[in-house]
Amino acid sequence: MQALGPPNEGPLQGLVASRIETYGGRHRASAQSTAGSLYPRGGPVPDPSRRRLQQYVPFARGSGQARGLSPMRFRDPEPEKRHGGHVGAGPLHSPKFKEVSKAHELEVRLHTFSMFGMPRLPPEDRQHWEIGEAGDSSLTIEKSWRELVPGHKEMSRELCHQQEALWELLTTELIYVRKLKIMTDLLAAGLLNLQRVGLLTEVSAETLFGNVPSLIRAHQSFWEEVLGPTLEETRASGQPLDPIGLQSGFLTFGQRFQPYVQYCLRVKQTMAYARKQQETNPLFHTFVQWCEKHKRSGRQMLGDLLIKPHQRITKYPLLLHAVLKRSPRARAQEALNAMIEAVESFLRHINGQVRQGEEQESLMAAAQRIGPYEVLEPPSDEVEKNLRPFSTLDLMSPMLGVAPEYTRQLLLEGPVRVKEGREGKLDVYLFLFSDVLLVTKPQRKADKAKVIRPPLMLEKLVCQPLRDPRKSFLLGAFSPPSFLGEGGVGMGIK
Repeated sequence: MQALGPPNEGPLQGLVASRIETYGGRHRASAQSTAGSLYPRGGPVPDPSRRRLQQYVPFARGSGQARGLSPMRFRDPEPEKRHGGHVGAGPLHSPKFKEVSKAHELEVRLHTFSMFGMPRLPPEDRQHWEIGEAGDSSLTIEKSWRELVPGHKEMSRELCHQQEALWELLTTELIYVRKLKIMTDLLAAGLLNLQRVGLLTEVSAETLFGNVPSLIRAHQSFWEEVLGPTLEETRASGQPLDPIGLQSGFLTFGQRFQPYVQYCLRVKQTMAYARKQQETNPLFHTFVQWCEKHKRSGRQMLGDLLIKPHQRITKYPLLLHAVLKRSPRARAQEALNAMIEAVESFLRHINGQVRQGEEQESLMAAAQRIGPYEVLEPPSDEVEKNLRPFSTLDLMSPMLGVAPEYTRQLLLEGPVRVKEGREGKLDVYLFLFSDVLLVTKPQRKADKAKVIRPPLMLEKLVCQPLRDPRKSFLLGAFSPPSFLGEGGVGMGIK
């Protein structure tokens, strides 16, 4: 019996050839010639982007000529208003044409990803981004702990509640790891694949997801070395989950989850970067929308995924407290209290690092608003050149006389009126830092405030209230006595 092939294999070969080309094949010429055969010799030459779209038309079973229907024909679109005007009205190198072409190419690529799946990235990229399912086979769990404990019906109510709390710790861990994998396997992999063909190259995958692979590795190790063995012991013995088996793993919580320090330090900037890209980059907005609607994402929004690590790391004390509340044995309570203390100690460390980072940002912003400090008006260029090394005011430099972990902070700022002498009054703007007070004058034509008085070190500052302390006080900085005599400067502030 003679095998019957589908009639008119030209378009179908074009689809297969384009599929191979997209996923790294070398059949470019055949794909182009097949697509070109849709038009007679000497006929109109289709636009390359339209030709590519023709190659990605999905074929359903029993459709087209297989059912005796007329051959599929592609009609040239009429040059109507598209994006505010005719597509062919401007030159091919115009920005508007390039923008439309890139938007169309992005839609085609995303449609291809939906039909055939995500193309495989090079091995080094897959390893760096933790993309793939190779290490996920052990991250499985039953629907309920009762499937593992045959004698659960004879257990006390309090012990059942303890098992429910432990089971929540285990199941939420796996759910969280899968959500982290959405950021690498879908978002990062999709972005990197698009960048390989010249799309969205202006978006930084490192800025968005650079620290996520480290989190995935930390949690996979935590499951394999801490949570997983406890679950396997229950599977093998049929006995209830024992919280004491988790103690050694949680006591090293800070070392295991050190990547969270970097992630929490950058999460605010990361979310601002993602929000700005979605607001200003239409192509990135289209890509994110496609990812959020993808079945792999579970309808998770990009912003929700980026904040998940912060939410998870702060949830561990709550999960452990729930287990402690339902653990009657003294030994289990002692172990859980030690575990909770280890986790909360690490969270305090993260909060301290985040607070110090925010203080540094605030200090940097204040330093950028303060102009250079001029000791005096130089009478000549030569004097200015010699004074320049002594006229620098570096607020980012370490404070003198304290440990390096103590950083300068901006405590207060605001306008005040200064009275110098008996008659003189001056409106100034003060910056109070941890170790110094700066008297500045806002500049109308510049964004920076000019330092108009020598910096007043707080260790030498004397503040004396006047007749009405709510309205005015005397402020002075005095140097200790020396062989040159005593010196100082004072001012009344209202």
